[in-house]
Amino acid sequence: MIFLNHNYSNQKQELLIRNILLEELNEYFNSNNFTDLKAFAEIRVGKVRIDLTVIDIKNIDNPVRIELKYQFTNDFKQFLNYKGVIYNDFENRKSDMFILIISNWKKEDKKVFDNKWKISPDLSKYITSSDNWKVNIESILKSFKQAELEIFNKLTINKPYRTEYYFYNLKRK
Repeated sequence: MIFLNHNYSNQKQELLIRNILLEELNEYFNSNNFTDLKAFAEIRVGKVRIDLTVIDIKNIDNPVRIELKYQFTNDFKQFLNYKGVIYNDFENRKSDMFILIISNWKKEDKKVFDNKWKISPDLSKYITSSDNWKVNIESILKSFKQAELEIFNKLTINKPYRTEYYFYNLKRK
């Protein structure tokens, strides 16, 4: 992830992270001789495009559907208005997993970096200094009773400025 933040600090990183996950999954499958499993991006299942799909060749018509979202801490009013997004991607799409990655940093640190390189647009407008978003997102994620919530330890990257990545996973029971 260090190279990701270092090279793509001016972009929303959802597709890049999705591609890293896809590569890591396929590497894991290959190195553990799970030759019947393969991960794919952007597969259509019926009329629905799935962000990340794991297909078992022995059960080809029943792929594992994973929806991935990448957000900033001030998105959707600090996640107060986020339930509809999860409902659409998890429930309506009948996903097996919903992975949410939330990125956070100190606006001042990113401003120094952006000014040095004359980078725009200013992604810091999507960042809040409040921690309310943490309570809001956990409350909404826990409201999905048909799913298990996993909250992973945050990942901190210190280059080119300190960035924290928070990972949440809703998994169908």
